[in-house]
Amino acid sequence: MQVLSEDGERVFCRRWLNGTGGDGNCVLAVLPAAEHPTPGSLNRLTHEYGLKDDLDRAWAVRPLELVRERGRTMLLLEDPGGEPLDRILGEPMELGRFLHLAIGIAAALRNVHQHGLVHKEIKPANILVNGASGEVRLTGFGIASRLPRERQLPEPPEVIAGTLAYMAPEQTGRMNRSIDSRGDLYSLGVTLYQMLTGSLPFMASTPMEWVHCHIARMPVPPGERMKDVPGPVSAIIMKLLAKTAEERYQTAAGVESDLRRCLAEWETRRSIDEFPLGQHDTPDRLLIPETLYGRADEIDTLLASFERVVASGTPELVLVSGYSGIGKSSVVSELHQVLVPPRGLFASGKFDQYKRNIPYATLAQAFQQLVRQILGKSDVEMGQWRSALLDALGPNGQLMVNLIPELALVIGEQPPVPELPQQEWQNRFQLVFRRFLGVFARPEHPLALFLDDLQWLDSATLELIEHLVLHPDVRHLLLVGAYRDNEVSPSHPLARMLARIRGAGGMVREILLSALKPDDVERLLADALHTDRERVRPLAGLVFEKTDGNPFFTIQFLLALKEEALLGFDPGTLAWTWDVPRIRAKGFTDNVADLMAAKLSRLPAPAQKALGQLACLGNVAETATLTVVHGESEESMHAALWDAVRAGLVIRSDRTYAFMHDRIQEAAYALIDEGERAMEHLRIGRLLAAKTTPEDLEENVFEIVNQFDRGAALIVTQEEREQVAELNLMAGRRAKAATAYASALQYFLAGRSLLAES
Repeated sequence: MQVLSEDGERVFCRRWLNGTGGDGNCVLAVLPAAEHPTPGSLNRLTHEYGLKDDLDRAWAVRPLELVRERGRTMLLLEDPGGEPLDRILGEPMELGRFLHLAIGIAAALRNVHQHGLVHKEIKPANILVNGASGEVRLTGFGIASRLPRERQLPEPPEVIAGTLAYMAPEQTGRMNRSIDSRGDLYSLGVTLYQMLTGSLPFMASTPMEWVHCHIARMPVPPGERMKDVPGPVSAIIMKLLAKTAEERYQTAAGVESDLRRCLAEWETRRSIDEFPLGQHDTPDRLLIPETLYGRADEIDTLLASFERVVASGTPELVLVSGYSGIGKSSVVSELHQVLVPPRGLFASGKFDQYKRNIPYATLAQAFQQLVRQILGKSDVEMGQWRSALLDALGPNGQLMVNLIPELALVIGEQPPVPELPQQEWQNRFQLVFRRFLGVFARPEHPLALFLDDLQWLDSATLELIEHLVLHPDVRHLLLVGAYRDNEVSPSHPLARMLARIRGAGGMVREILLSALKPDDVERLLADALHTDRERVRPLAGLVFEKTDGNPFFTIQFLLALKEEALLGFDPGTLAWTWDVPRIRAKGFTDNVADLMAAKLSRLPAPAQKALGQLACLGNVAETATLTVVHGESEESMHAALWDAVRAGLVIRSDRTYAFMHDRIQEAAYALIDEGERAMEHLRIGRLLAAKTTPEDLEENVFEIVNQFDRGAALIVTQEEREQVAELNLMAGRRAKAATAYASALQYFLAGRSLLAES
């Protein structure tokens, strides 16, 4: 075997099949670099092999088979000849050769995107160049996606799939933007920059430094680094390297067209005149811009709060309010960018209207994210976190393990919590939680904690939030809450808590989000449809009239127009077209709930069934739990939800599925007939109870009881009533131990009612 390239993650080789060392048939082979590869690196090989029918040998290196030899897994691919581009890089490339190769790479990428794939790891090592024929093929499809759009969570950069030096800003999870085909165009820009100048646009020594470069630093234009680079070529590369996808080229075809124009001029005159870029760059797919229109002041207020927390250490509470779909979470997600320079941490949890009895569930969800990040770190770093946590928690570690069971994987099994008089329980819990929080909220990494849908918060969390905001020991914390202001009256517990915090001198800032103005809707449509505002004005007026400027409704309404073929792309004129009278005649609903119900009803029956099951479990559910509830294999569950993921209705991550928005969860729950919902919850409760081992029961009791109690009226046998009453007793005791007394009382009463007749 001849090693062609190695990047620490995988080894790319040429292999002679008959052992003649160069005279026989060749294949290419990819194998993990590590002797004991991680499941992730093996999954990449399996994933690339699974795409073989989507890849064409004209523009991609096609997988042949997945084999196992001498205990090692490797992927064999066709060998079309040539070598990886990274082997011929080093010195700046002669312009004519550069343009020929750049056109070949852009054309190959155009084909990838036309086949519905996003590559996600365009870099020289994944570009095979045949010097003799000039042909270019792409390889390295191990993390390629069939989704037109997907979200990257803001995970530690060490664990994000891809190569940091070539990674698009949105792929870092720090840009409040989805990943789509335009992320590949950024990586193409980095590659072309390196080919032309002999060096990368940025240099960095740590993963977080790479992230900062991509999201915040502007590269020196190639034309300034090298005086003989023509202005248009430099401008093409800089357009590819724009920080936001909306400002880049929109299609690989648009890049290819401009590069061909440059080559034609260079070959005829040895010079290239300036010309307007992107004249052949209108995408035929509807991609709604993720720019936040009309929100600049609100975002500035939020970011200023975080800057003050970084500068002074004094905690602040910022509340973002507005109607459902108004864009509260989107505004809060703008924090991700400013968290990078101070190495800030971000954690988020979402309250669920059907899980109000589960004490601290939302805080547990948020801190579980941080604990999982620790579990992904090196042994040395994990050891530092372990020491800090053990030091902070002392003999009371089990209190936090009860809240976040995975914490035991970091700090080890903990002894039982020391006995105390019951009146001291709450003080101890608050002290321990405060110290636990203090491990994450520090000067060297301040913490932004986002709690969504506060209108549904439980009383235990409410008291804890009040304690944290007012206690002098809590530092370096920005606590952000979002709630629907139309569901919080002056007598709501949240409103009363805010009054108490203000009365005690706590720092509370409020950001009220209102509907988009007609002008904002007009700009959104003009950007989405790549046209001028005057042309789009009549359509924008109709959209505003239907949606009242609610951003979620506006976007869903546009997507519905596309689905109903009332908005279409004309390949002849390369422009989007629509007919306002036809849209009016269609009689679309003015109600977003009806619009979402209609959208879900168009999905295949298996997808509707799986969405209903997910809605019963909450706004987010673990894949393993969803598989149990689905009642078939994990593969069939993923297959059932694929159409919903592809439509952007639910977001799939490594181990969870989550609804993209509350409105979608509500519509999915409505797919189950009202008269059948209690039976569905009872069925789920029975399945979860049957699949949970006795030793795991206490850890999962809240989720199980939550399902049983919503179907309790249908339990008929005395044996099952007693079983569910016992589970309520266990849940009540667990809530009481966590000083969530109101929740404990609810569980005790629910259990008592099941025994009322005996």
